[in-house]
Amino acid sequence: MRYWLDIGLIALSDHWKWAVGVATVLLVVVIGTLFLGVLRSDTAEAGPAPSVILEPTAIPDEASTPIPTSPPDVVLTISPTAVPTLAPVLADPVVLPTTVNVPIYLTGAKNVGSLEFVLTYDPTVLEVSDVDVGGLAKNSLFDFGTREPGRLWAGLIDTDGINGDGPVAVVSFKVIGPGSSASQLTLENVSTYDARSLLDILTDATSGSFTVDGLALTAPALAFPR
Repeated sequence: MRYWLDIGLIALSDHWKWAVGVATVLLVVVIGTLFLGVLRSDTAEAGPAPSVILEPTAIPDEASTPIPTSPPDVVLTISPTAVPTLAPVLADPVVLPTTVNVPIYLTGAKNVGSLEFVLTYDPTVLEVSDVDVGGLAKNSLFDFGTREPGRLWAGLIDTDGINGDGPVAVVSFKVIGPGSSASQLTLENVSTYDARSLLDILTDATSGSFTVDGLALTAPALAFPR
């Protein structure tokens, strides 16, 4: 500070204008020095500015990050329960429906113009399904009917007369009885007439039979005396 004052005195002694300029400069310098001192004191009291340290944020590695996996499927295994089977108990073996054809034979027929008969059978063993005219009476008018179970009526007319031996009718039965059953086949109410004289003709009827086991059949027949 003393240094600057000495310069000011020299300036005044030399020249007053120059001294005024120097004084102005000195005043500015003094004011600037004081201002800088104030700034430095404020800065010292405030202390150093805090430093900000930025730490890098760790980025998770996709390879090291565990990937959640879906829970395993639960498979339930159910063991089938064995169901005991009971063998059916049958009183008698089952017989499937079977058809049997029963011919009605004529033996020694001579000029038979008309014939009528009733064939009886066991309806628990046999059931009529159809009736056809036999080969011996193929040119005759034929008819039949089942008015009640167990009885079959049949009749025919032949104006030329029936002669010889052979089936006059064929009855188709459905077998409905068990294997141990059987049925008699009996000809009843037999009526025959001569084709020319229209007189009665005597006949002898022979019964037949049928057994379910083995389908054993004996055909019924009508015999004409000589």
